[in-house]
Amino acid sequence: MDAIFDAARFQDALMTKQIGRYMVYRPTVETTMTIARREADEGAPHGTIVLAEEQTAGRGRRGRSFQSPAGENLYFTLVLRLSADVHRRLPLAVPVAVCEAVRAAGLDAMIKWPNDIWVGDRKLSGMLIDAEAGPDGFVAFPGIGINVNGDPTLIAELRETATSVRRELGSPVAREALLADVCNGLESALAVDAQVLPVRYRALSMLQDRAITVSPTHGAAFEGVAIGIDDDGSLVVRRGHGAEERVVAADVSVRPV
Repeated sequence: MDAIFDAARFQDALMTKQIGRYMVYRPTVETTMTIARREADEGAPHGTIVLAEEQTAGRGRRGRSFQSPAGENLYFTLVLRLSADVHRRLPLAVPVAVCEAVRAAGLDAMIKWPNDIWVGDRKLSGMLIDAEAGPDGFVAFPGIGINVNGDPTLIAELRETATSVRRELGSPVAREALLADVCNGLESALAVDAQVLPVRYRALSMLQDRAITVSPTHGAAFEGVAIGIDDDGSLVVRRGHGAEERVVAADVSVRPV
């Protein structure tokens, strides 16, 4: 297990006004999402980050389990209190912030729609965004896991599909600096002009012009070619018969060439 997360080092690397400035740290939790929701109910300020060294019941999209071994990696959930307008940017802003932070660490990371971060043909980061509407807007809970200094290939079911920053670089990286880069990037992404964010997301999309299989949340799977990302984050797919379809919620896999 790596050294315990150094909160002071993290704060020194932060350039934000709010995101990450208040931290709740736990060695082990079932999920950081659960703690973040409790903190929000108790009045936690916008930008609060809940960070754990280990999750025993982490979850991903569609209720899947998320492997969260102790130490080495980053498992965290943010509490974001947002207006409706800013909240609409989250599906683009969160993956952009994580992807750009990983790229700043030296990797050619890309976004696999909607919000996984991949390096080559392996997944490095996953995230899940929950939210609740309130009288003054939304309280959003982006839950993020980043494989940093661990080696997910040691886990049988991840051996062929996952990677980590350390595995790709061949040397460890400071988790504190990487997390600060995510927070810095997210606060910046939420503040930019609404038309800029989709452009940044598209530049990082690994699906552009790729043959894919789309498995919607509801309905039958279908094949097509990813031809773009709408400003709201929807995936635009050209189906075999030539018609274009906007996909809002689905799993996507890249078809072999």
